[in-house]
Amino acid sequence: MPPNTPTPNFRVVTYLAKTNSRFPERELRQCEAYAHAFHWDVSLIVVDDEVNAKGPEHRPMLQAALQRLLDNQAGAILIPSKATISPIDGEFNEFAERVEKASGFIQVATRR
Repeated sequence: MPPNTPTPNFRVVTYLAKTNSRFPERELRQCEAYAHAFHWDVSLIVVDDEVNAKGPEHRPMLQAALQRLLDNQAGAILIPSKATISPIDGEFNEFAERVEKASGFIQVATRR
């Protein structure tokens, strides 16, 4: 890049789980604050209401988040907690491997 060309910000997909009838507002604010702290751009916010019914590999909304990485439209999936993907370590790790194969990573938006 030429010296005065601004570097584009790192882009992430925010993935949220809707576990009841309410929108996950607190989790969204947590992820937005985390992304802002690192100057990351949120390229997509995904709110999934099938989290309790299906494992990660069977959730179209989670697959859409992964597709953004595969399409080079984001570099990471930002989540409020590891359980958002799966409370089962094996399921989480399998999905994390797929994200890494797409040259991305999963980031938990921890409080600072």
